[in-house]
Amino acid sequence: MYLWIDLWDKRCWISVYIQWVILPKGIVDRHLLISVLKKLIKEYDITTIVVGLPYDLYGKKLKQLDKTNIFIQKLKNIFPMQKIDWIDERFTSFEADFVLNSMWIKNKIWNKDDISAVLILESYLSKNNS
Repeated sequence: MYLWIDLWDKRCWISVYIQWVILPKGIVDRHLLISVLKKLIKEYDITTIVVGLPYDLYGKKLKQLDKTNIFIQKLKNIFPMQKIDWIDERFTSFEADFVLNSMWIKNKIWNKDDISAVLILESYLSKNNS
């Protein structure tokens, strides 16, 4: 089972992959993230945590990337039994907008960040399970 994190300074988006389904788990305040991860790891028997790496459109490092790499090292120390991996998350916001527009979803059930989380985890799974 996989868990994906889109890390930001104040909040994070999380998705989990269980039994062939990707479930967006919503937004978590950053200061609560580790405790939420512990709960989700136990609840879903997570074996791999995937963190999105924030590059700009041209593949250049952003300031957030350094913070994300520090956080990845922290995850490796806190969760030594889980594999900690990462994936480039460029273009997923554009893809999510396209998905939402093509599905005509105009309500609050799904938003761009939920769709982005699903797309990034789906991309990771297709690259690592082929």
